[in-house]
Amino acid sequence: MNKTLEQELVLELSQFRNPNTERMKELVTQKLDWAEILGHLVYNRTAGIAYHVLRMSEIPFFNREFEFGLFLIHEIQRLRTQSHRSYISQIAAAMNASGIPHAFLKGSILAHSIYPVGCRISSDIDILLRASDLTACGNVMKELGFIQGFYDENERVVVPATRREILNHRMNYGEVVPYRKAVQEPGINLIEIDINFSLDWMAQGTEKAVDNFIQEAEAYQFNAGEQISSLPKEYFLAHLCVHLFKEAAVITWIDFQRDLGLYKFVDIYGFLTDPHIDLNWDKFVAILTNNQIINEAYYALEHTRVFFPILNQYEGFIDMLNDIKPANTDYLEQVVDASNAQLVYQWNKDLISRFFDLKRYNCLDRVVSSVQKMI
Repeated sequence: MNKTLEQELVLELSQFRNPNTERMKELVTQKLDWAEILGHLVYNRTAGIAYHVLRMSEIPFFNREFEFGLFLIHEIQRLRTQSHRSYISQIAAAMNASGIPHAFLKGSILAHSIYPVGCRISSDIDILLRASDLTACGNVMKELGFIQGFYDENERVVVPATRREILNHRMNYGEVVPYRKAVQEPGINLIEIDINFSLDWMAQGTEKAVDNFIQEAEAYQFNAGEQISSLPKEYFLAHLCVHLFKEAAVITWIDFQRDLGLYKFVDIYGFLTDPHIDLNWDKFVAILTNNQIINEAYYALEHTRVFFPILNQYEGFIDMLNDIKPANTDYLEQVVDASNAQLVYQWNKDLISRFFDLKRYNCLDRVVSSVQKMI
């Protein structure tokens, strides 16, 4: 694909670990559509990263409206991250006291570890646990004042979910209706907890893998000596991959226009390039193999290096990727209907082209054969 200058800059501004400063200095001197660039950055939750990259690279002042917008987003994200931290600590303490095996996932860990403050926010707090512990966990959440329901933005209250909504959410998304609490803190008006009991979009079928992951959970030092339960680094990366796959390769998320959020790929890029994270690739491959998630991981990692070609310079990573490459990779360009696995669609645009097309649901063609069996 031949990227426009605007598209190239969007991708350059997401490389917070090793930005191409000279190329960005060239790009910002061009007559660009700054509204288009800002729109992509905001929609993909990478505006805070972009501001950090510009300042870290000491890019000269170039467009007041664009830079001011990024500054405001970075600042509110910094405040939100600090506010979120105290609630994560509170929830972690309650979960630890309950004795329920669990692991905090994704942004609730990443925003406070691999990212500079203000670069990564978490819209919710994801927790992995066994389906058999859902009721016990729900009791813990209720004791903390959370309601299983939906947030009314106009009234600023949480409306309790009906039993039908609770069952539908569990059967269709492999998650429960989130637990929510309206708050008024700097940068945040809602605390939302997503309880994950499945690794994919199905309510059943990944119980063994979930149990394997939770059994390996370990304590992380989080806030002022407090401990939070999460996954060892190889398991954490494996979960990031599976989560990215289950949203990118399912038609429902494409209809929601939430399938290719750039921040999910940045999470993996940031994790892979963190000099403080020494990944054991043999262990990682064993995790994928034992839990039958090789295809999912390959999908996420292969697509991530399309966004971040610098990953091709990481020899151990590339060797591992070649080792796990499936014999048939047709599924990389296919999408499945979670409600009917026989309904399969094929992309008719390359990854980068469809990423920048928010109407990419129009870029799918129906195919007859089904995708490779996943979990």
